[in-house]
Amino acid sequence: MRRRVVELVAGVIDQIERANPVTGRPPVTTSTILETLRFFLREGVQWRELRASQDRASGSTLRRQLMEWSATALLRRVHAVLIRMVRSGPEAAARTWDVVVDSCSVRAKRGGAFTGPNPTDRGKPGTKYHLAVTTDGLPVAALPSAANVHDTRLFPDLLRLAMVACAGLARLFADAGYDSADNRWLCLREGIQPVIRKIGQPHGSGLGQVRCIVEHANAWLLANKRLDRCHDRLAVR
Repeated sequence: MRRRVVELVAGVIDQIERANPVTGRPPVTTSTILETLRFFLREGVQWRELRASQDRASGSTLRRQLMEWSATALLRRVHAVLIRMVRSGPEAAARTWDVVVDSCSVRAKRGGAFTGPNPTDRGKPGTKYHLAVTTDGLPVAALPSAANVHDTRLFPDLLRLAMVACAGLARLFADAGYDSADNRWLCLREGIQPVIRKIGQPHGSGLGQVRCIVEHANAWLLANKRLDRCHDRLAVR
């Protein structure tokens, strides 16, 4: 099953990059790059520990390819394509989706642009991941920031990415960390109903039953050892 998913994503990437043929020495196949990326994230190894083999690319090749994809926002385009494949049916395409947003913080061992003192970890250097997930568990947007950046500052970009991935949003669920008049106005301007817990509102609103979905997505994200402890100094989203 994992191999089939890798081949599917590699096929989408190759279709997008078909307009830019490469001359000279044949490059490493896209499926090999993706398999190396999966191993790199899951095992948490260092770049120099990735040696080229029959089934795996070297660390320098992987880093160079990721920088090229980041410069053209290719992976975000691939993500949007995959989401639309999930919504390929006429009923699914016409249905509006509900999304849940949340964030999680991790320690940043090497510092870097997306690093700041974590207020929940005694001021130690940390990175925060901001996620938007549909209520059926499909991740639609993700952004990194320094750990001391307030959630409300990333909300506009997170909402924009979610709207790009989803054809239509009906409701947006969030905790009190996103409580802001500006955030509510952004949602209403786009025809989205904001279901955001207000600061000081007593518990028992029922949002926990919905927000558990994004908590599961956070746990899935941090199952990748490379992301569970931020190592890289490069500011690449």
